[in-house]
Amino acid sequence: MDGFIPPEGRHALVEELLQRHHAGEDGALEALWREIYAEVHRMARAMLAREGPRRPIDTTVLVHELYLKMGGASFENRAHLFGSLVRMMGQVVTDAARRRSRSRRREEAVAVAAEELTLDPAPLGIESDAGGLAGASAIKALDRLDALSPRPAAVAWLRFVGGLSVEQVATCLGVSERTVKSDWAFARAWLHRELTFQGLRPRHGRPEGEHDEG
Repeated sequence: MDGFIPPEGRHALVEELLQRHHAGEDGALEALWREIYAEVHRMARAMLAREGPRRPIDTTVLVHELYLKMGGASFENRAHLFGSLVRMMGQVVTDAARRRSRSRRREEAVAVAAEELTLDPAPLGIESDAGGLAGASAIKALDRLDALSPRPAAVAWLRFVGGLSVEQVATCLGVSERTVKSDWAFARAWLHRELTFQGLRPRHGRPEGEHDEG
């Protein structure tokens, strides 16, 4: 089929475009964006779907803002790229929620703290909490994991924060689904240990979604 590039070829192309973008080559960012646009749009939809009707930003606007943020950054590889994109998405969504909250002048306006990203810690084996402390603590722990094990951290960002399936994460990172499952199991266990060490309450039984990971 004319114009068809097999997955392994697309993965190599993305890596090449990352290097060219890092080197400051004109047009590399635009070419990279075209290659990853479908995955990025899927990530944006998945993240905003969890916000429900209270979502503070439209999917198209989120994707556009993400493209603008990408221009000033460089990425080492696919895992760094997509892990960073989820972080950026979270920042854009949170900033949009805060702007919306500040624009409300009535006493019944929802507090900014409740307008952060909707993150359910159940997949990490942690009890949910009304104040969102568990989700915020998980984000901080993810930053620490990123310094120790970048690929499992990228998988965790995409699964836990981005809301992507194992298959979608494998496509984004250019690895097998088996690798994604292994990395996610490692990241989930590491995050569970970190969060319970901080005093957050573990859930009884297996973490939610564990039966889906194989």
